[in-house]
Amino acid sequence: MNWRRGLLLAGIHLTVAVPLILMTEARDAQFLRDRAESTAEAQREEAAKALAPASPAPAKEDAEQESVAFTFDPCTMWVNYPPQDYVVQFANLPAFVLTQWRVPCPSRWSLSGMLGAGSTWPQTPLSLVWQKQVDLGLAQLIAIQWFFIGGFPLACPKQWWWEPGAFITLCTVTAFVLLLIPGTGALSRLPMLLAALAWLYWLVLLLWKGLRLAWRLATRRMVHAD
Repeated sequence: MNWRRGLLLAGIHLTVAVPLILMTEARDAQFLRDRAESTAEAQREEAAKALAPASPAPAKEDAEQESVAFTFDPCTMWVNYPPQDYVVQFANLPAFVLTQWRVPCPSRWSLSGMLGAGSTWPQTPLSLVWQKQVDLGLAQLIAIQWFFIGGFPLACPKQWWWEPGAFITLCTVTAFVLLLIPGTGALSRLPMLLAALAWLYWLVLLLWKGLRLAWRLATRRMVHAD
């Protein structure tokens, strides 16, 4: 086990992920403040209308205004994730799948589903508390995930960047730098798309090595049995 490499990759990905997670939390807090201000302004306008003198009756007294209530299901909506969310998710696909971080309607078996985060819309102060617990769990899973991926590389190519874990890390750092440069945040999706393909390659390698290990163990038992 190469524990130094595992600590290095875990540190790099936490350095990238934690600021982006804090940015999403700040965005949620700002959303609640803006909604509270708009609600207070609407209440002041209603109070001003109630104190104002009554307006003359309309010409047609029998005209009635119909109010139509619009409802929507967030589970059926197409979510356009901000670039920072996109980077965190695609840089840490195993941890993202387990937590379903920032998914509007997470599965019950996921961390977000068990804590009830993402199932409340619009967001409330209580839902933000649940979401922060998911954020903390995601950060912990990112550290564990990359410690083992870095400590147990599945391939050892001549060029270090062709190893899936190193390539994903390189794409993640590139996307993070693009997020920091004004006007280039949208370009961060391209390296993260390459990272998603690298995750697919990593999964194929993991399955192949697992099957090969199982086959070797089975053949050894057959030899000893004979």
